[in-house]
Amino acid sequence: DEPSKNTAIQSHLLALLLLLASMAKDIENLLDFISFTHDIRSVKRAMWVKGEKSYENDSEHSYQIAMTAMYIIEERQLSLNIFRCMALALVHDVVEVYTGDTHTFGTQESIDSKSNRELAARKLLNKKWPNLTLMHALIDEYEAKETAESRFVYALDKLVPILNNYLDDGRNWKKDHISLQDHVENKSKKVAIDSVVEEYYQDIMKILEDRPDLFPQADNI
Repeated sequence: DEPSKNTAIQSHLLALLLLLASMAKDIENLLDFISFTHDIRSVKRAMWVKGEKSYENDSEHSYQIAMTAMYIIEERQLSLNIFRCMALALVHDVVEVYTGDTHTFGTQESIDSKSNRELAARKLLNKKWPNLTLMHALIDEYEAKETAESRFVYALDKLVPILNNYLDDGRNWKKDHISLQDHVENKSKKVAIDSVVEEYYQDIMKILEDRPDLFPQADNI
């Protein structure tokens, strides 16, 4: 009968409207996240890389760490979860959307406040993206440094900037007055958390010992 037909039509229309509303929200959420990835890219790190006049950004840095992790794991046939390492690398600096980059050789005030700023940033990140449980779990894993994968990526994060600076003829080291001894004091214990990465670190340090021209002359050792 007519009333039944009208009721059925109304039900179908309501279902269609709910579906369209859901689809609209899905695309809005996706656009919001894409915008967030641009926020990650907007975080400038306090260093140049080879051939560039502008500073490296966090997206470039994280991508390079992920690709380097893949290369070393395959090249050395390491018993690490390659995809987990790449995922850890991609998210390891996401909190810097809210904190900015903290230069390894920056001001003492900036270094001392890093932990508190990152803790506040984690709260903002959890509030902004409560459903991205994998991202939050990976960040927790990276910070805890309790798994082989997280230690590998952490050490790699300390090594790669040295390699970039070497390839760029020490441009950042000269600008920031960073000596080879500064690297020994700041990096050696951090890279030692992973034996494979430490091997690469020792190799590049031997090369740097023979390249005093890459450092400010007054800082050479």
